[in-house]
Amino acid sequence: MTILLHDVQYLLQIPVEGRLMSRTSEQLDHPEVGLCALLGMNSEQLSGRSEVPGFGNKGKWYEKGGFLAEMATRYLQVNGTHVTEAQSYLLLMLGSTLFVDKSRDRVRPVVNLFLDELEEIDQYSWASGTLAWLYRCLGQASRAGARGVAGCLTLLQCWIYEYFPGFRPSHFEPPVVGPYEAWASRWIGQPATGSVADPSVRLAFYRRALDRLTPSDVFWTPFHQRPHQVVRRSLYTGVIRFADIGEFYDPARCLRQFGYRQMVPPPPSRPQRADRPEAPGGYVIRIPESFDAAWDALLSHMVHIDMYSQPWRTYPYETTVDYLDWFVAHSHCRVLRDDGDADRLVDPQR
Repeated sequence: MTILLHDVQYLLQIPVEGRLMSRTSEQLDHPEVGLCALLGMNSEQLSGRSEVPGFGNKGKWYEKGGFLAEMATRYLQVNGTHVTEAQSYLLLMLGSTLFVDKSRDRVRPVVNLFLDELEEIDQYSWASGTLAWLYRCLGQASRAGARGVAGCLTLLQCWIYEYFPGFRPSHFEPPVVGPYEAWASRWIGQPATGSVADPSVRLAFYRRALDRLTPSDVFWTPFHQRPHQVVRRSLYTGVIRFADIGEFYDPARCLRQFGYRQMVPPPPSRPQRADRPEAPGGYVIRIPESFDAAWDALLSHMVHIDMYSQPWRTYPYETTVDYLDWFVAHSHCRVLRDDGDADRLVDPQR
């Protein structure tokens, strides 16, 4: 299982269709150029090495790859135009919702690369960019040396609530949403599940809860029995990007989330370079830009699901006969090593 493009559209109501969120190497190497243009500053003022006239202090607007978008918004309310003020507001909003990092008060400057032409904002696939960034953040958070997680955690948390009812807030029945409302709004104001009050044992509790899950504990198609009929792009197979981030997207590994029987998927695509050390700071995945062409050739780069598999017949977690043996051989079936064998993965009805 994983978060798919139709999950992003249903949960956040941001567009899947549109241009891939990629940029040239030259733009990615110097994102501060766009920030200087936005603020009407030079690089010395942006880095805090010289004073900004009329602002009363130097201020490190741009430091360690992060940009103080909130301070920029206040500055542009006085010194900017309506266009630059709107651009700065969007930079702050997107950097604190869809493309969150772990700095708390700074925004990745590459977000601004997609805001320099406000009339083109609706032409991007914001859902694929959000998902690419979250995939990368989850990969970094999986390293042994990681101490936190970034990305759109609203998407992650609400996805968990929709697919895993056992982890939902206690004694709460989520309301029904309208056809054009974000499903994430069903969980507004609800605290996280509070089964364990003591933080020292909470992590072990949830690890064991994950290990006790069975296929019948999962709501495989919470939004639509055939979500690809609504969000066709969700069957795309290839690379999704957000600026300098590229991640492989492979729905063939998650057919049960489309209402189909899971088969043994084909081998995964290989990146040009992949370094995944224990320290998340050295986490690098490099995918050639030539892979991006697949996004604009959907018919040639999608899972033609009706030819590839069949809808489930007996139960929604149905698999082919050989799939579970393959899964056990190729996956980490348990979070805790002392919690028994992988017997609960075996389908009792197979």
